[in-house]
Amino acid sequence: MPSNYNFISLPQSEPDRLNIQGNQEFGHDKYQLTNQRFSGKLFLNLTVVSPVSVNSGITVMGTDLAQQTLNDVSKRYVAKLSLIQSSVQQNQRLIIPGSSLKGVVRSIYEAITRSCLCKTNAKKEEIPNNYSECNDTSKLCPACVVFGAMSWLGLVHFHDAKYDPENDKPGFDTGLIPALFPPKPQAKNAETQEKIYYYKNNKIRGRKFYPHSYQEDEEVKPTLRIQQAELGKRFTTYVNYANLTKMQLGTLLIALGQDSENRLGLKIGSGKAVGMGTMKIDVVKIEQLEKNRYLSYTSNSSNLQGNELENFILDTIKFAKPQAQATTRNNQPKKLNKPIKPGDKPLVQIQQLQELTAILGLNH
Repeated sequence: MPSNYNFISLPQSEPDRLNIQGNQEFGHDKYQLTNQRFSGKLFLNLTVVSPVSVNSGITVMGTDLAQQTLNDVSKRYVAKLSLIQSSVQQNQRLIIPGSSLKGVVRSIYEAITRSCLCKTNAKKEEIPNNYSECNDTSKLCPACVVFGAMSWLGLVHFHDAKYDPENDKPGFDTGLIPALFPPKPQAKNAETQEKIYYYKNNKIRGRKFYPHSYQEDEEVKPTLRIQQAELGKRFTTYVNYANLTKMQLGTLLIALGQDSENRLGLKIGSGKAVGMGTMKIDVVKIEQLEKNRYLSYTSNSSNLQGNELENFILDTIKFAKPQAQATTRNNQPKKLNKPIKPGDKPLVQIQQLQELTAILGLNH
């Protein structure tokens, strides 16, 4: 099978790490409902763009998936296949585990910020200087602060995405994919004989992502039957977030594909190497907690929808991305009256975001 992936380069500057232990402005003990930090829920719709299959690890008989195919004569769902690799389900409906969603979104968040290389299989000597995984709360990178690290719970929680409950159909069918193989970090380029996972000084070149498209090789024959979500079907879920700065929330929204200039699609589940797993995400509502949420018996959460939601997303994304610097009449950068603190700098790295958009960008 041909290689169908690309690498996002690492920022030239080392990870920007924050001392959690020495920062008393936020934590998990209480909500900091101020103009600087936000807590609430993101309500999401996930639309299947290419077949999605989150493998359960169990191969079942076709009779166990009796709802999969509608018989034109009997008008009943019957099994026509023998053995099928099943997907994760709940109450006979497909779900996407929150852990799967969190991992995918985290990988994007890491790639577009100055974050560590978390959970990599690379050896210690193969990791560029200072990019090793965070393991000390006195030195946490942007992604570890938001998504968690050793001894740090993280500030976001992803819930399972469930197949649209308003649809009475099962919402899944069966498909075929070729046998997939594990990565081969020692593989070499046929022409240059250089390791494809590495660059100069035998260090890994960046983070690996699979594009949405796939050029099928005629020699590769799909042979494995899998249970997958039908194209165009919708899943719904929500994400809790607590004590995020506007920049952190804006970066999270970019990772969720809400930046109109860099509309990213997620790659979820099995078969990413053969073009599977593409999902488009829409934020349909944001529920923001307000200061007196726990000081009253009535709810004090503001629901952002429609134009108000759109404007809020645009505003937070603006804070997350670097803006053009003001210049003087001689086109020289305008000097700032106050130095910019590390915590005030935009989190998003434009070069890495553009590289990622070239791979994961959706045209619609």
